[in-house]
Amino acid sequence: MESYILNDNKITFPSSWEECTYGKFLAFVRLSDNLSANQEEETDNEYQQTLNDLKQNTKVLSFWLGVSEDEISMMDLDVANDIMSKLSWVGEKYTPINIDSFTIGEEKFYLPKDLMAKSSFGRFIEAEQLELQANMLDNGIIEILPRQIAILCKKEGEEEKLNDALIDERAKKFEKLDMATIWDVGFFLSKLEQKLTLNFLISTEKEGKESQKLQQKAQ
Repeated sequence: MESYILNDNKITFPSSWEECTYGKFLAFVRLSDNLSANQEEETDNEYQQTLNDLKQNTKVLSFWLGVSEDEISMMDLDVANDIMSKLSWVGEKYTPINIDSFTIGEEKFYLPKDLMAKSSFGRFIEAEQLELQANMLDNGIIEILPRQIAILCKKEGEEEKLNDALIDERAKKFEKLDMATIWDVGFFLSKLEQKLTLNFLISTEKEGKESQKLQQKAQ
């Protein structure tokens, strides 16, 4: 975490995806959407455009530092620019890594092995739920990620489909996960979707060939 002294108070803010919780990032996404919706039109007037940008940056800094916009407006410009540069990771694309488990608190959760190749029918139904929501992920809607992770990831020994109450409880808990883990599991979900789609196409093609053979025999 990065830290600064502002008005004799120590302020901290995340300097990487690993240090930012899902809940904090989701709040930032909503702030960004709101700022974009209310963004003033760009102008050829350089002074006015600078003021517009300053207003937006003030709101962004206020969010990440947890202080009022008035306090931000009194901040030294060099310090403000330095902090903004240390927040540049927010706009950078995260490069996911392959993981097979993650921990939160003292609890450890596992991702399905072999992309669900050997899973039970109940687990396949869960995957179908995930696939139905996948298009929402493609549109940048991250609100569903904690629930997807709660559906997909299990503790050791858990095999059957979880009830909705437990899924909701875990989804709430997973909002405290760091964004690096969220993206890593999200990367797994995208691979899972590809695997399910491929299996479906292979199965459909196989059924089609078998049906064609039966028709030929019947003739």
